[in-house]
Amino acid sequence: MRNNYLLNPAKIIKVVVENANTKTFYLRFKNQSTFAFLAGQFVMIGLPGFGECAISISSSPKEAKRHFSLTIRAVGELTRKLNALKVGDTVYVRGPLGNGFPEVKKNLNLIGGGCGFIPLRSVYEENKNRKDIKIQMLVGCATRQSLVFAPELLKIKEKHDLKIIFEKEAPPEFNDQKGFVTDLIKKSVLLKNASVFVCGPEVMYLFVAKELVAKGVKPEDIFFSLEKRMHCGVGVCQHCAIGTKYVCKDGPVFDYAFLKATKYI
Repeated sequence: MRNNYLLNPAKIIKVVVENANTKTFYLRFKNQSTFAFLAGQFVMIGLPGFGECAISISSSPKEAKRHFSLTIRAVGELTRKLNALKVGDTVYVRGPLGNGFPEVKKNLNLIGGGCGFIPLRSVYEENKNRKDIKIQMLVGCATRQSLVFAPELLKIKEKHDLKIIFEKEAPPEFNDQKGFVTDLIKKSVLLKNASVFVCGPEVMYLFVAKELVAKGVKPEDIFFSLEKRMHCGVGVCQHCAIGTKYVCKDGPVFDYAFLKATKYI
């Protein structure tokens, strides 16, 4: 049985600069071949003397035996220290932790806001080559400069129904649209018989849920990944409690029916 309290050293094997304050780090454990995770799960990553924080895994579960990736935005002391690391450096990881998105059994609609596309990238990468489902992606971002995975999204746009909307600008390579992700939902023809996976700033969740329900999506088909601050990652510290459940242990993914019943959103 895996010990979720145990820190495991992981070596950085590749670094990709996503934007001015965000990088994707590809990591490998010494015993990487035994590692496995579900799309939507997270790890606790840290450095001696700087503590640890929860970061969603952004790579495909299908690649877990070779490596995994974490996309980290520098917003505090620890994440700034992490973003200064280079290939060959070592970080310390606990996990994977929590529960991921449910198994994809029908069409898939991915909705991301801000940096919220990070865990959704894991879902997409796992399911992108399937012939039995359709995938639709709606992404909202502040500016072109703050977008993550831009080169990948341009390629996805050629293969799947991808629309990106920007709050402050409308670059032509991404459909020339300006506004919020809720505006995209309003004007888009959503996939029928689809699960909807959402991640982004929690302030947008209620508005996204209302628009989706207005479009006829059932609450039990809508899944949100919560970004509530997590300290221990294993349900001990109780900082991330929602009623009788913990975001770190029972989530971070919950369906809208539960979040509505608990009046969380």
